[in-house]
Amino acid sequence: MEGLYVYIWPVVIGAAYFALVTLFKKFTKISYKIGLVLPVALVLFFLAMLLFVAPQDTTGWAALGYVVMLVLTSIILATYLLVWLIVAQVSKTKRA
Repeated sequence: MEGLYVYIWPVVIGAAYFALVTLFKKFTKISYKIGLVLPVALVLFFLAMLLFVAPQDTTGWAALGYVVMLVLTSIILATYLLVWLIVAQVSKTKRA
């Protein structure tokens, strides 16, 4: 169980980012789809860094760092999508 504590912060960051997008959605015309841009861009950035920059490092430490950051940003993206799905389902049942 102690090994799972590492994944708590990305989940909290993903939920906080969703709350921030929800707050902006309330006061402006942005949508949840626009909120996907930042997490997807981060995942693609770290994937590109892993594929194109990390092979040039002879020690392998850069690749390890990029893998860790890719996993963490993927968890943030998954949390954002999961919370969005839950909010959509809850709002759908309220309307019905």
